[in-house]
Amino acid sequence: MKVNSILTGLLILGAVAVSIRSQTAPQKPALAAKVAIVAMRDAMLSTQDGRKAAAAMQATFATRKTAVEKLQAELVTIDDRLRKGGATLSPEARQKLSEELASKKKIFDRDAQDLSDDAETADNQLMQDISGKMGAIIDEYARANSYTVVMDAAQPVLWAAETANITPDIVKLYDQKHPVAGAAPAAAPAAPKPAAKK
Repeated sequence: MKVNSILTGLLILGAVAVSIRSQTAPQKPALAAKVAIVAMRDAMLSTQDGRKAAAAMQATFATRKTAVEKLQAELVTIDDRLRKGGATLSPEARQKLSEELASKKKIFDRDAQDLSDDAETADNQLMQDISGKMGAIIDEYARANSYTVVMDAAQPVLWAAETANITPDIVKLYDQKHPVAGAAPAAAPAAPKPAAKK
């Protein structure tokens, strides 16, 4: 019994010693966060690749955009004729203009939606093509400059110091790593604006 008491006492003392030792173990130093902001979409469109692809996309959709704008102008003209000539038009002429307006409005709505959908698809493809390369550039830049976090300025950022904006540096580094033949150098993108307080 005396041996059991001694062993129990030794076990309790050992547990207390281990507990005290673990509590006095040195704490890891707090990590100092270094945060950067990048306007990702602006950066991608400001690169030589982005500017070249955006120009090609505009050229691709220019004819369709012009056709939709022309159709919209025709709709406005027909609508004006209906409103201004309401009292002077014969019922048959008014009916004919109304039918023409409805027909062209259907065509306009369909063409405008198709143009919007196709442009959005092309824009998404453009962003997808560049974002892979841009991600590698941001990773390299963040590691080289000891950033712990890089945030997209498109996300809610209540405030950020101007020195946290790395967008111009990212665009410059991207263009150095992925040059485009015959591309003119770009002006640095504007810094993202902090959100206004409500």
